[in-house]
Amino acid sequence: MHQPGEVIKERYRILNTLGQGGIATTYAAEDLDIGQNVAIKILSLRELTDWKALELFEREAKILSQLNHPAIPNYLDYFQLDTNDDRSFCIVQEIAPGKSLQELVESGWDSREMEVRDIAEQVLEILGYLHQLNPPVVHRDIKPQNIIRDSNGKVFLVDFGAVQDTYCHTLSRGGTMVGTYGYMPPEQFRGKSEPATDLYGLGATLLFLLSHQSPADLPEKQLKIDFRPYIEISPELADWLEGLLEPLIEDRFKSAREALELLHSHREIIAARSLSNPQPINSKVLLQKKQNKLSITIPPNPSKAFISLFFLFFAILVGSRVLVPIVSPVNSEIAWFFLAGFLFCVLSSGFFGPKFVDCLVSTQLNFQGNQFKISWIFLGLSRKVQGNIQDIFRVEVRKKKIRIKNKNTKVKYRFIISCVLQVGVKSCHFGYNLNQAEKEWLVTEISNFIGKPKVIDT
Repeated sequence: MHQPGEVIKERYRILNTLGQGGIATTYAAEDLDIGQNVAIKILSLRELTDWKALELFEREAKILSQLNHPAIPNYLDYFQLDTNDDRSFCIVQEIAPGKSLQELVESGWDSREMEVRDIAEQVLEILGYLHQLNPPVVHRDIKPQNIIRDSNGKVFLVDFGAVQDTYCHTLSRGGTMVGTYGYMPPEQFRGKSEPATDLYGLGATLLFLLSHQSPADLPEKQLKIDFRPYIEISPELADWLEGLLEPLIEDRFKSAREALELLHSHREIIAARSLSNPQPINSKVLLQKKQNKLSITIPPNPSKAFISLFFLFFAILVGSRVLVPIVSPVNSEIAWFFLAGFLFCVLSSGFFGPKFVDCLVSTQLNFQGNQFKISWIFLGLSRKVQGNIQDIFRVEVRKKKIRIKNKNTKVKYRFIISCVLQVGVKSCHFGYNLNQAEKEWLVTEISNFIGKPKVIDT
């Protein structure tokens, strides 16, 4: 309908199309009066096939003008646009920064349980505001496309095209079925809606984030979505999610506040678990955990390496001062070759292994969003491994058996224990120089944060 560069109402210059729904198209535009980008939702009368759509559009404008919440883009203007062959109705709002949850998932974002909980809490806060209005406002179209998340994790609720206040619903003899298949509870198919209707839409949206599948594609058992085999979350969150997705409205959470309070109590349980896994005493590991970021720094431990270096120096001294003089009178070249072989045996004895090297290396691990990165830094040189958290399928404390031969040719073994991120067939080792308690603590912290299984090899 409108092309980039076109100016409407001598004020709004169209920039691009943001989205197209069943009854209207939304554009990004620049408000030339104030130099601010806005969203303009336009309904064309010529393309209208159902007068009910115009009623919904005008109701959306009316309700938006009455809303005032930081997570709902501000209503700015409503006007008609007349041309020779058409009349259009336009709603102007602020633009919500970020991308929709649908876009994020399609671009490869793999949300972790902590992020899903945070999104749920923010949306419940918005729904709590809408539902406590007089009359309560029911959005009726909670789905991934209508929830915008910015780079800082803040959530916005958009597209109130299906919105309904309960006065309108109660006083009318019948309802109109609006919403999106897969995100609507059974009562919405009958044209009915109550505040708890939005809770079902939220539950289905969270299920999409966790499974990357439309809820409509998941199997049902006794009219309930059988989602547990398809997602990996804590039992508490799974039980809470079932409370949102109850098909019968009387079995569902009664309000956003009730759902939010229970979710907060689950957060306290998780916090208590974290307290039950305290950092070992005298540990030098630096761990910083924020809402969606985990940073870990394992400093070098040169004191441990010093012992190994002293042993190496002693071996060189013995070899050069004792062995070489003994063999040199016979053949000097053979003497130095003999010394090289002696040092090789020392270095391959197992005393100088990954643990020795790790004592001199600073290791940094970062988990943020759906990405992870590990950096090993030694004398200004660094090696990095990075990838997607979704590709990590296990966090381990792994024990590796090293075979050692002594002078009597008897075979002996020693163990090297490290922390491991198992990424596909690739193993990323770190923390050789940590003690056992530190390794188990660190693996538990990472496992809890990224929501992946842990294995501790004893």
